[in-house]
Amino acid sequence: MTRGVTSTAYTSLRTSWSRRPLVWLCGVLCVLGAALIIFEFAAVIRVFPGAALLALVLLLITVGFGTAVLGRLRPFQPPPRPWAWSGVLWGATAATGCAIVANTGLQGIWFKTAGIGFGSRWAAALTAPLNEELLKLSGVVLIALGARRLVRGPLDGFFLGAFTGLGFQAVENWTYAMNSILLGGGVDQRAEVLQSFITRVLVTGLGSHWTMTAVAGTGVGFLFAHDDRPARRRTGPAALCLLTAMGMHWLFDAPLLGSLAGLVGKVALNFLIAAGFCLTLRRAARRRARAFLRSPRTAYSMDLLTRGSRRRALRNIPPDRRADAEARAATYLAVVEEHAATPENRPSGISFRT
Repeated sequence: MTRGVTSTAYTSLRTSWSRRPLVWLCGVLCVLGAALIIFEFAAVIRVFPGAALLALVLLLITVGFGTAVLGRLRPFQPPPRPWAWSGVLWGATAATGCAIVANTGLQGIWFKTAGIGFGSRWAAALTAPLNEELLKLSGVVLIALGARRLVRGPLDGFFLGAFTGLGFQAVENWTYAMNSILLGGGVDQRAEVLQSFITRVLVTGLGSHWTMTAVAGTGVGFLFAHDDRPARRRTGPAALCLLTAMGMHWLFDAPLLGSLAGLVGKVALNFLIAAGFCLTLRRAARRRARAFLRSPRTAYSMDLLTRGSRRRALRNIPPDRRADAEARAATYLAVVEEHAATPENRPSGISFRT
């Protein structure tokens, strides 16, 4: 997949987290979040263990399917598994557990200051966009700080945010299923769990937390992009991405468009916003990758540009040499991804000799 011999000082995008204090901070916060979730729902799990297990199985199916789809949507190649699952784990534990406490406190303030009627209608819309988006995004920031070489621009931030939002969304679905059992009096537990799954995954899942945090995470990608843009050119887009995510969340929870058609419209709007971000970022990344592969400063082949072209190129290599060729292609592709991820200037620490 190369047109010549190329060497590079850049060797790997994988950063060792074992020596980084941030991984310990993330780990502690994830354990704390998981403990808060278990403490909150321990009684429900103890009384309805079968329904809790069914909801957990559906949660795992949702996460498995969602991560697979997001991995395929990411251009060039799927993300490193530890990186992606770090986002899922943060969203599923630290963000969700802390949100349970934070939401209860802030909703109580709305009820006390604005009255029961106002709180019943608007507390969720005024609480979740603040607490939940900031809690999810804090995990994206921590992971980005801990794995700087894996968040190279807005596209990486988008997908890290999407994985984080997916983890939050899946566990929040589980908590709603547990609450639906209580509201139903525990009469038909499995039906309540399945109904909750249908509503929150099959009906609203396409426009839920993964879309919001993907948009907010794009802003983190702007902040941590591997280029030389000054801070003033980073903070503006980052803030707009976060405010957009909060606006998406506010509209989703607001007591507006309360009909089924209105709910579907909210879901569609969030999905279209996230899809617009994804398509725009993917198109820009492929354009930069194509320009880099065609430039005289690299001897890499255009076969690296898409998954299909790489598969076709590998089929033309003798089977006994195919494994080595695939390993070399992965190394070359990491360099292509680096250039595709950075909007303007070439990242530092990478040199080429052709």
